[in-house]
Amino acid sequence: MTERIQTKEKIINVNKTDNGKNDILLIFIHGLTGNYLQMHHFQEHFKENYDTLSYDLSGRGDSSIQSDPTNIHQHTEDLLQLIDSLDYDKFILAGYSMGGYIALDAAAQSDKIQKIVALDGGGVANEDTSNLVIPSLGRLEKSFDSSDDYLEMMKQSYGALGVEWSAVMDQVIKHEIHEVKGAIHPKSDYVLTKQDFESFYDYSHTKIYENIKVPVMLVICTGPIKDNTPLFSKDSYSLMLDTVNDIKSTDYGLNHYEIVFNNNPDLNKVIEKFIEME
Repeated sequence: MTERIQTKEKIINVNKTDNGKNDILLIFIHGLTGNYLQMHHFQEHFKENYDTLSYDLSGRGDSSIQSDPTNIHQHTEDLLQLIDSLDYDKFILAGYSMGGYIALDAAAQSDKIQKIVALDGGGVANEDTSNLVIPSLGRLEKSFDSSDDYLEMMKQSYGALGVEWSAVMDQVIKHEIHEVKGAIHPKSDYVLTKQDFESFYDYSHTKIYENIKVPVMLVICTGPIKDNTPLFSKDSYSLMLDTVNDIKSTDYGLNHYEIVFNNNPDLNKVIEKFIEME
Protein backbone atom coordinates (compact mmCIF):
# COMPACT_ATOMS: atom_id res chain seq x y z
CA MET A 1 0.00 0.00 0.00
CA THR A 2 1.32 3.42 -0.90
CA GLU A 3 1.43 6.51 1.27
CA ARG A 4 2.12 10.15 0.55
CA ILE A 5 5.00 11.84 2.31
CA GLN A 6 5.18 15.60 2.65
CA THR A 7 8.70 16.85 2.03
CA LYS A 8 9.84 20.44 2.29
CA GLU A 9 8.49 21.30 -1.16
CA LYS A 10 6.30 18.46 -2.48
CA ILE A 11 4.13 15.47 -1.73
CA ILE A 12 5.84 12.25 -2.80
CA ASN A 13 3.91 9.02 -3.30
CA VAL A 14 5.90 6.08 -1.90
CA ASN A 15 5.59 2.32 -1.60
CA LYS A 16 7.54 1.13 1.46
CA THR A 17 8.19 -2.32 2.91
CA ASP A 18 9.50 -2.98 6.43
CA ASN A 19 10.31 -6.69 6.44
CA GLY A 20 14.08 -6.34 6.26
CA LYS A 21 16.71 -7.52 8.69
CA ASN A 22 19.10 -4.64 8.13
CA ASP A 23 19.28 -1.04 9.29
CA ILE A 24 19.65 0.22 5.70
CA LEU A 25 16.82 1.45 3.46
CA LEU A 26 17.11 0.38 -0.17
CA ILE A 27 15.48 3.02 -2.43
CA PHE A 28 14.50 2.22 -6.02
CA ILE A 29 14.27 5.14 -8.47
CA HIS A 30 12.37 4.67 -11.73
CA GLY A 31 12.97 6.08 -15.21
CA LEU A 32 11.82 9.05 -17.28
CA THR A 33 8.22 8.08 -18.03
CA GLY A 34 7.79 5.37 -15.40
CA ASN A 35 6.34 5.28 -11.91
CA TYR A 36 7.10 3.38 -8.71
CA LEU A 37 5.60 0.16 -10.11
CA GLN A 38 8.32 0.09 -12.78
CA MET A 39 10.64 -1.13 -10.01
CA HIS A 40 8.24 -3.84 -8.80
CA HIS A 41 10.37 -6.89 -9.62
CA PHE A 42 13.44 -5.49 -7.89
CA GLN A 43 11.50 -4.40 -4.83
CA GLU A 44 9.76 -7.77 -4.51
CA HIS A 45 13.10 -9.57 -4.54
CA PHE A 46 14.94 -7.37 -2.07
CA LYS A 47 12.14 -6.74 0.45
CA GLU A 48 12.81 -10.11 2.12
CA ASN A 49 16.17 -8.90 3.48
CA TYR A 50 15.97 -5.12 3.35
CA ASP A 51 13.54 -2.37 4.14
CA THR A 52 12.73 -1.00 0.70
CA LEU A 53 11.09 2.04 -0.83
CA SER A 54 10.04 2.89 -4.36
CA TYR A 55 8.36 6.16 -5.24
CA ASP A 56 6.78 8.23 -7.97
CA LEU A 57 9.12 10.93 -9.19
CA SER A 58 7.47 14.34 -9.19
CA GLY A 59 5.24 14.71 -12.22
CA ARG A 60 4.54 10.97 -12.31
CA GLY A 61 1.91 8.78 -10.67
CA ASP A 62 0.48 10.40 -7.55
CA SER A 63 3.37 12.70 -6.61
CA SER A 64 3.31 16.49 -6.98
CA ILE A 65 4.07 17.93 -10.40
CA GLN A 66 7.56 19.29 -11.12
CA SER A 67 8.31 22.98 -10.87
CA ASP A 68 8.80 24.64 -14.27
CA PRO A 69 11.53 24.65 -15.52
CA THR A 70 12.57 21.18 -14.42
CA ASN A 71 15.69 19.04 -14.67
CA ILE A 72 17.45 16.08 -13.06
CA HIS A 73 18.75 18.23 -10.23
CA GLN A 74 15.18 19.09 -9.15
CA HIS A 75 14.49 15.38 -8.81
CA THR A 76 17.73 14.94 -6.88
CA GLU A 77 16.63 17.62 -4.45
CA ASP A 78 13.26 15.86 -4.09
CA LEU A 79 15.10 12.63 -3.22
CA LEU A 80 17.41 14.32 -0.71
CA GLN A 81 14.41 15.92 0.99
CA LEU A 82 12.66 12.54 1.03
CA ILE A 83 15.74 10.92 2.59
CA ASP A 84 15.84 13.62 5.28
CA SER A 85 12.21 12.89 6.15
CA LEU A 86 12.83 9.17 6.76
CA ASP A 87 14.02 7.58 10.00
CA TYR A 88 17.16 5.95 8.59
CA ASP A 89 20.83 6.89 8.70
CA LYS A 90 22.00 4.64 5.84
CA PHE A 91 20.66 4.29 2.32
CA ILE A 92 21.45 2.30 -0.82
CA LEU A 93 20.10 3.75 -4.07
CA ALA A 94 19.20 1.68 -7.13
CA GLY A 95 18.37 3.99 -10.03
CA TYR A 96 17.11 2.91 -13.43
CA SER A 97 17.66 5.09 -16.52
CA MET A 98 16.93 8.67 -15.37
CA GLY A 99 16.91 7.23 -11.87
CA GLY A 100 20.59 6.41 -12.36
CA TYR A 101 21.39 10.06 -12.97
CA ILE A 102 19.42 11.03 -9.87
CA ALA A 103 21.09 8.37 -7.68
CA LEU A 104 24.60 9.43 -8.71
CA ASP A 105 23.81 13.12 -8.21
CA ALA A 106 22.40 12.39 -4.75
CA ALA A 107 25.41 10.28 -3.76
CA ALA A 108 27.72 13.14 -4.71
CA GLN A 109 25.92 15.32 -2.15
CA SER A 110 24.88 13.11 0.78
CA ASP A 111 27.02 11.12 3.21
CA LYS A 112 24.00 8.99 4.15
CA ILE A 113 24.24 7.01 0.92
CA GLN A 114 26.34 3.85 1.22
CA LYS A 115 26.21 2.36 -2.29
CA ILE A 116 24.77 3.00 -5.74
CA VAL A 117 23.36 0.60 -8.33
CA ALA A 118 23.04 2.36 -11.71
CA LEU A 119 20.73 0.32 -13.94
CA ASP A 120 21.57 1.50 -17.46
CA GLY A 121 21.57 5.16 -16.53
CA GLY A 122 23.84 8.04 -15.62
CA GLY A 123 26.11 8.02 -18.68
CA VAL A 124 26.71 10.58 -21.40
CA ALA A 125 23.63 10.44 -23.64
CA ASN A 126 24.21 10.82 -27.37
CA GLU A 127 22.12 11.59 -30.46
CA ASP A 128 20.90 7.98 -30.70
CA THR A 129 19.43 8.30 -27.21
CA SER A 130 17.47 11.39 -28.23
CA ASN A 131 16.28 9.80 -31.47
CA LEU A 132 14.92 6.83 -29.53
CA VAL A 133 13.35 8.71 -26.62
CA ILE A 134 11.77 11.86 -28.05
CA PRO A 135 9.29 10.05 -30.35
CA SER A 136 8.13 7.91 -27.43
CA LEU A 137 7.15 11.03 -25.47
CA GLY A 138 4.51 11.89 -28.06
CA ARG A 139 1.91 9.83 -26.24
CA LEU A 140 2.01 12.32 -23.35
CA GLU A 141 0.39 14.95 -25.58
CA LYS A 142 -2.51 12.74 -26.63
CA SER A 143 -5.91 11.89 -25.20
CA PHE A 144 -7.58 8.49 -25.48
CA ASP A 145 -11.19 7.37 -25.56
CA SER A 146 -10.67 4.76 -22.88
CA SER A 147 -8.04 3.25 -20.59
CA ASP A 148 -8.30 0.08 -22.68
CA ASP A 149 -7.24 2.02 -25.77
CA TYR A 150 -4.18 3.33 -23.96
CA LEU A 151 -3.41 -0.10 -22.53
CA GLU A 152 -3.59 -1.72 -25.95
CA MET A 153 -1.25 0.87 -27.43
CA MET A 154 1.29 0.27 -24.67
CA LYS A 155 0.99 -3.51 -25.01
CA GLN A 156 1.94 -3.23 -28.66
CA SER A 157 4.79 -0.78 -28.00
CA TYR A 158 6.37 -2.71 -25.16
CA GLY A 159 5.66 -6.08 -26.76
CA ALA A 160 7.79 -5.05 -29.72
CA LEU A 161 10.59 -4.34 -27.25
CA GLY A 162 10.56 -7.80 -25.71
CA VAL A 163 8.54 -6.95 -22.61
CA GLU A 164 6.59 -9.90 -21.22
CA TRP A 165 3.08 -8.67 -20.44
CA SER A 166 1.80 -9.45 -16.96
CA ALA A 167 -0.59 -8.26 -14.27
CA VAL A 168 2.25 -6.04 -13.03
CA MET A 169 2.40 -4.33 -16.42
CA ASP A 170 -1.36 -3.70 -16.22
CA GLN A 171 -0.76 -1.92 -12.91
CA VAL A 172 2.17 0.10 -14.28
CA ILE A 173 0.06 1.41 -17.14
CA LYS A 174 -3.02 2.05 -15.01
CA HIS A 175 -0.97 4.16 -12.61
CA GLU A 176 0.34 6.45 -15.35
CA ILE A 177 -3.07 7.60 -16.67
CA HIS A 178 -6.16 9.35 -15.36
CA GLU A 179 -9.49 10.62 -16.63
CA VAL A 180 -9.92 14.32 -17.41
CA LYS A 181 -13.26 15.61 -18.70
CA GLY A 182 -14.32 12.18 -19.94
CA ALA A 183 -11.05 11.37 -21.76
CA ILE A 184 -7.98 9.41 -20.71
CA HIS A 185 -4.70 11.31 -20.44
CA PRO A 186 -1.20 10.40 -19.19
CA LYS A 187 -0.59 12.03 -15.82
CA SER A 188 2.85 13.27 -16.91
CA ASP A 189 3.10 16.65 -18.61
CA TYR A 190 4.76 16.45 -22.03
CA VAL A 191 6.68 19.74 -21.82
CA LEU A 192 8.04 19.07 -18.33
CA THR A 193 8.95 15.47 -19.10
CA LYS A 194 10.79 16.61 -22.22
CA GLN A 195 12.67 19.14 -20.09
CA ASP A 196 13.67 16.34 -17.74
CA PHE A 197 15.04 14.36 -20.66
CA GLU A 198 16.86 17.32 -22.18
CA SER A 199 18.65 17.83 -18.88
CA PHE A 200 20.47 14.52 -19.48
CA TYR A 201 22.60 16.58 -21.85
CA ASP A 202 23.28 19.35 -19.31
CA TYR A 203 24.26 16.94 -16.54
CA SER A 204 27.58 17.83 -14.86
CA HIS A 205 29.02 14.37 -15.45
CA THR A 206 32.64 14.89 -14.48
CA LYS A 207 31.92 17.00 -11.39
CA ILE A 208 29.30 14.56 -10.11
CA TYR A 209 31.40 11.47 -10.81
CA GLU A 210 34.41 12.99 -9.03
CA ASN A 211 32.36 13.62 -5.90
CA ILE A 212 31.06 10.06 -5.53
CA LYS A 213 32.97 8.42 -2.69
CA VAL A 214 30.93 5.21 -2.35
CA PRO A 215 30.99 1.95 -4.34
CA VAL A 216 29.00 1.96 -7.57
CA MET A 217 27.72 -0.98 -9.59
CA LEU A 218 26.89 -0.10 -13.20
CA VAL A 219 24.68 -2.40 -15.29
CA ILE A 220 25.03 -1.70 -19.02
CA CYS A 221 22.20 -2.97 -21.24
CA THR A 222 23.63 -3.99 -24.60
CA GLY A 223 20.36 -5.20 -26.14
CA PRO A 224 19.08 -3.09 -29.06
CA ILE A 225 15.97 -0.91 -29.04
CA LYS A 226 15.81 -0.19 -32.76
CA ASP A 227 18.13 -0.73 -35.74
CA ASN A 228 20.59 -2.66 -33.56
CA THR A 229 21.03 0.41 -31.36
CA PRO A 230 20.83 0.27 -27.54
CA LEU A 231 19.35 3.24 -25.70
CA PHE A 232 22.76 4.07 -24.20
CA SER A 233 25.93 2.98 -25.98
CA LYS A 234 28.77 1.34 -24.06
CA ASP A 235 30.91 4.37 -24.94
CA SER A 236 28.47 6.60 -23.07
CA TYR A 237 29.69 5.04 -19.84
CA SER A 238 33.41 5.46 -20.51
CA LEU A 239 33.70 8.75 -18.61
CA MET A 240 31.87 7.29 -15.61
CA LEU A 241 34.08 4.21 -15.56
CA ASP A 242 37.22 6.34 -15.86
CA THR A 243 36.20 8.91 -13.22
CA VAL A 244 34.21 7.28 -10.39
CA ASN A 245 36.70 6.11 -7.80
CA ASP A 246 35.14 2.75 -6.88
CA ILE A 247 33.03 1.33 -9.70
CA LYS A 248 32.32 -2.09 -11.13
CA SER A 249 30.37 -2.71 -14.33
CA THR A 250 28.61 -5.64 -15.90
CA ASP A 251 27.15 -5.98 -19.38
CA TYR A 252 23.64 -7.38 -19.63
CA GLY A 253 22.37 -8.73 -22.93
CA LEU A 254 18.77 -7.56 -22.55
CA ASN A 255 17.60 -4.16 -23.72
CA HIS A 256 16.81 -1.10 -21.63
CA TYR A 257 13.16 -2.05 -21.12
CA GLU A 258 13.49 -5.80 -20.66
CA ILE A 259 15.84 -5.26 -17.74
CA VAL A 260 13.19 -3.56 -15.63
CA PHE A 261 9.78 -4.70 -16.88
CA ASN A 262 10.72 -8.41 -16.99
CA ASN A 263 11.73 -10.31 -13.87
CA ASN A 264 15.44 -11.14 -14.09
CA PRO A 265 16.47 -13.40 -11.17
CA ASP A 266 20.09 -13.70 -12.34
CA LEU A 267 20.51 -9.94 -12.32
CA ASN A 268 18.94 -9.75 -8.85
CA LYS A 269 21.63 -12.14 -7.59
CA VAL A 270 24.41 -10.03 -9.09
CA ILE A 271 23.01 -6.89 -7.44
CA GLU A 272 22.51 -8.74 -4.16
CA LYS A 273 26.14 -9.86 -4.14
CA PHE A 274 27.30 -6.26 -4.72
CA ILE A 275 25.09 -4.91 -1.93
CA GLU A 276 26.29 -7.50 0.55
CA MET A 277 30.00 -6.97 -0.13
CA GLU A 278 31.88 -5.31 2.72
